[in-house]
Parts: sequence; C-alpha cells; structure tokens
Amino acid sequence: MSDAIFVRDWNVDGFHRQVLQLETQGYVARRETYRITAETNPETGEVIHLYVIEMFLSGCLCE
Repeated sequence: MSDAIFVRDWNVDGFHRQVLQLETQGYVARRETYRITAETNPETGEVIHLYVIEMFLSGCLCE
C-alpha cells in the first residue's frame, strides 16, 4: 500500500495551507510533481488555475 497522496486545489491559499498541514504530519512534497494547470471558463472567459502536488510520508519507499 502506498502512502503517497495528491493535494489538489483551485485556490492557491487553500493549496498551500493543505501542503503545510500535511508537512506537519510528516509528509514530504515530491517537488517534481508540482503542476499548475490553467482552465478557462467557456462562458465567462475567466482563467482559473488548478494546483497539484504529490506528497508522501517521510521514510516511505514509494516510487
């Protein structure tokens, strides 16, 4: 069983809050998985961003 999780949020502040909370619980961010994906609302033209990063428990031998 893998202890890796993905943190996803449309709100940058919420995203960073989740990452910091998980780090206090012993999770480590896998920095090479950090992604920001832009999406456009077809009705309004507004661009929003999805923030994603993979995190794993420290000491986990996840691949």
